[in-house]
Amino acid sequence: MRVAETLARDGIEASVLDLRTLAPLDKETLLTVARHCNRVLIVHEDSRTGGIGESLAAIIQEEAFESLDAPVRVLGALDTPVPYSPPLEEYFLPSQTDVERAARLLVAY
Repeated sequence: MRVAETLARDGIEASVLDLRTLAPLDKETLLTVARHCNRVLIVHEDSRTGGIGESLAAIIQEEAFESLDAPVRVLGALDTPVPYSPPLEEYFLPSQTDVERAARLLVAY
């Protein structure tokens, strides 16, 4: 939400969908938001490779491709084992700066 507020100050409107459950997946809402926004950035705390974000991206690309103006971007944690140290965990997870950078790249596409 903080990134959406930062982007809004620069005239970039962003919708945020927080999926509360993955099973059952609210696919209808996911696709409605994707079709409304025309660009999708999926942010999750799991490792990017093999994470739920890739599955969500596949659903969006298969069922809402014609509505997209850019490829779906997935931003996840580093593709490394999860660290147990709090400072390393903070580095491992996507930061607010990472999310903002990815969002701006998506808008510029």
